Amino acid sequence: MRMSRSAGALIVLVSILLCVPAYGQMNQLKKKTKKTVKQSVKPLKMEFEVTKVKYDPLKSPDKLGVKMVFKGHNPNGLGIKLNRTEFDLYIDDKFAAKMYNEKKIEIPKNGEFSFDEKASIKISTVGKTVFKAIRDDKVTYRIEGTYFVHSPVGEFSFKAKLVEKEL
Repeated sequence: MRMSRSAGALIVLVSILLCVPAYGQMNQLKKKTKKTVKQSVKPLKMEFEVTKVKYDPLKSPDKLGVKMVFKGHNPNGLGIKLNRTEFDLYIDDKFAAKMYNEKKIEIPKNGEFSFDEKASIKISTVGKTVFKAIRDDKVTYRIEGTYFVHSPVGEFSFKAKLVEKEL
């Protein structure tokens, strides 16, 4: 039995019309969930420490490699697994580097956690600030991040200022 073109087109049209409200409801559910999470979840407490600074002028004369260890505390009664994270490092309010972490980070409920990050900083971008730090003057480091969390409803992203520290 063959279906006519108009009957096939009608079936496709009805299918699309049935899916549009479901898609809209899913988006509404996602927005409500994100709003509820933002209202009820306390921010993570974070600290970081620069554990290694590497400079190889023969290999990369304009780059400085930095390794950092982040340590944090989750004050919430809910643990979370971050699918990925993105961090922006600012030195004295000047953008220094973007860090991407594709590793999953598990944050336990009401618990401590830590993870390592590496950054490649272009010296020409933050030259004055780096020289200020070398002279042992105070420098303010700020790290802003975006967390990406996968859930049954979809992926959520949360922006947050992770830490600001004067060294």
